[in-house]
Amino acid sequence: MSGGGAEDRTPPPAGWVRLQCRPGKVGNELVFPYGLANIGPAPLLVMDAWPRDGEGEGERVADPQVAQVTLRADGIAAVGKYVPALPEATRLAVHLLPLCIVLKPGETLERELRVRLPLAEQSPYLPEALLSRYEPFELRGLILAIGWWPLAQKGLASAPWPWAAEHLVVSPLGRLPVAGTAQQGFPVTKLEMLKRRDAFPRAFPVHPELAG
Repeated sequence: MSGGGAEDRTPPPAGWVRLQCRPGKVGNELVFPYGLANIGPAPLLVMDAWPRDGEGEGERVADPQVAQVTLRADGIAAVGKYVPALPEATRLAVHLLPLCIVLKPGETLERELRVRLPLAEQSPYLPEALLSRYEPFELRGLILAIGWWPLAQKGLASAPWPWAAEHLVVSPLGRLPVAGTAQQGFPVTKLEMLKRRDAFPRAFPVHPELAG
């Protein structure tokens, strides 16, 4: 998709990434050690961390342990680093987007994501709710999801992030292009999560030709 809201109808690349993960549970955390391989012909922007305030005045840090959690309509929770759906009727002055890292062809990004239990739906667009505004929900499964764009994605600009040398900050040039998402699913047994009672956006936007 190109900038200014116009649609780019050039067929996007497919099958450019391979995600491998063997999750586990350590104490009160779900642990997702994963490797994301670029098996395509061009560099990628892989979602890797979220910016947050540091301890010093005006300091910013890249936090690789921030995870989005969305309960899909099929009862499966998508956990990981991706751009979540916007709340209904929301207009943004600035998109809240993850920091990305460039992954060249043939390279593999090795990371470990830890998510505290109990799982609870969360999004950067909505504050954490009071405990009374959640209800328990028994999951049918889990998906680890890692978002990405081609580095040369039309309608998207990237630049070095001043507070972390390896990360890039990305900005849409008009409408935000839908990202690809590398996914790996896992069965679960008697795993509950906290489902929000409000109008939490549960759409899981994935470009159909950018799914890994």
